[in-house]
Amino acid sequence: MDDDIERLGQLLLAMCDVDVETAEYHELRVQLLREFVRLRAGQNLLERLRPIQDQVDRMGARDPDFDLKSFLDDGWE
Repeated sequence: MDDDIERLGQLLLAMCDVDVETAEYHELRVQLLREFVRLRAGQNLLERLRPIQDQVDRMGARDPDFDLKSFLDDGWE
């Protein structure tokens, strides 16, 4: 989970004075998850993939000579 979301969740729990063992906590958790899903569904696929595409772009061009099998084999040694 994103650190900001985690901090916001902790802050919300503290402000609501909710014990994590109660049904109230579980209901609050369900409501938060529903809101995250609702917001996520509002984005189209290209918007959701943009951060991943940006990371790939920052990695640079793919090395055509890269041998994945050799790389993985070396990691086992």
